[in-house]
Amino acid sequence: MTSRFILHAGDDERPRILANCAAFLGQLPPSKSWQIEIVPYVKKRSPKQRRALFGAAYKALMEFAGLEGSEEKNELHRFMCREYFGERPDALGRMVPVRTTTKNERGEHDEISVDEALKFYAFLQRKGADVGCYVPDPDPFWRESMEAA
Repeated sequence: MTSRFILHAGDDERPRILANCAAFLGQLPPSKSWQIEIVPYVKKRSPKQRRALFGAAYKALMEFAGLEGSEEKNELHRFMCREYFGERPDALGRMVPVRTTTKNERGEHDEISVDEALKFYAFLQRKGADVGCYVPDPDPFWRESMEAA
């Protein structure tokens, strides 16, 4: 059983959500042990940001490098994740990213935040510029709308 309560800063509903959380905790069966973890809330990247990464950024980089197909796109993504997040050897000694845009350091599903997605996209644009490849913003107002989110 998993429940999630998000207490947004400045939200008028915060006291009600906090009361619901306390009520939920009070109803947990005492015959079982429970782990409660409190972590800061970070808005995860959007589906539009995912599409921008694989549609606009990787498309430009693949065309520039002469890469084709989903396997080469996945390899490009793994390479860029190693460059951005760092790398470590896996159980067979192959170098793999410390994390990816969808999995954390423990291999658990954990989407990067909106802010981290913006930084990663900017990193791809810089990497492209380093080799003479222009990686466009997905649309003219994309950066402004993501920064406002």
